[in-house]
Amino acid sequence: MTRLRADDLLYLLEVVRTGRLVDAAQRLGVDHTTVARRIGALEKAVGHRLVDRTARGWRLTDNGEELLTHAEAVETAVHSVTRADASSRSNLGGTVRIAAPDGLGCTVVPDAVVDLRHRHPQLEFELTTATRRFDITSRDYDVAITLQRAQSRRLVVQHLTDYRMGLYATRDYLATHPPVRSREDLGQHALIWYVESLLEVAELDIFETHVLPRRPVLRSSNVSAQLRFVTAHGGIGFLPRFLVMDRPDLVPVLPDVVSARRTMWLVARRESLGLARVATTVDALIAYASTLQETLGVGPGADPQPLTQR
Repeated sequence: MTRLRADDLLYLLEVVRTGRLVDAAQRLGVDHTTVARRIGALEKAVGHRLVDRTARGWRLTDNGEELLTHAEAVETAVHSVTRADASSRSNLGGTVRIAAPDGLGCTVVPDAVVDLRHRHPQLEFELTTATRRFDITSRDYDVAITLQRAQSRRLVVQHLTDYRMGLYATRDYLATHPPVRSREDLGQHALIWYVESLLEVAELDIFETHVLPRRPVLRSSNVSAQLRFVTAHGGIGFLPRFLVMDRPDLVPVLPDVVSARRTMWLVARRESLGLARVATTVDALIAYASTLQETLGVGPGADPQPLTQR
């Protein structure tokens, strides 16, 4: 019987996370044939096939799923030893994969990540942004920021921040178009919003209840494109505060009449939080968001809620 080597489990982890032997090899600093050989040795040792090749890359079999918890435990142990050997200047390293909505992922998250790398220069980050639901249980990400509060028992959920949304336009646009003194006046203006038929996030399906005197005429599935419509003097957009906080060229429109408050949640698998790099990243994101409460329109005293398991 082939002897099981604990470090072979780390090869399995990287193949599952990247979906490709070549990418896993790059992260591990070896040749892709070495990765294939180590996975083969692991399968021989346990007597089961652990991964299958699919159109989307390598995916775990049912037997592989059962082994994955042990693989993550080995990784946690390795990083614990690394932390114990660290000097006073932290040598915390490794890759953290973050998923975030387009707007927050293009503003707040990069700022927090860069700040964290100044303190831990060996850390690496991969940031995926999109306005859709992220499946954190798929292990494609270590941390996800979502507008939906996840309900899986396998996940740890943390309140990251609330934020406000409101109407914004450029001074030039407002100076050359009819004045806006009431919600009804918006009917004379070009409004900017999502392509609602493509909007997968129910928490953002709010245009009709908060704004609508007419259908938006400039629409995009990407909130950064919506911002560009606004800054190009194209009309009035319903935008999150974090997207306009550094844009003095934009002016709030009807702030006391049209406004919405939404919540961002930080989600991670419980086993992932056992990794120092992931736990440190979560703490850094929460700490950075806490400094922006007034800027986000939710007040300086809005502290994050306690960590909860769902």
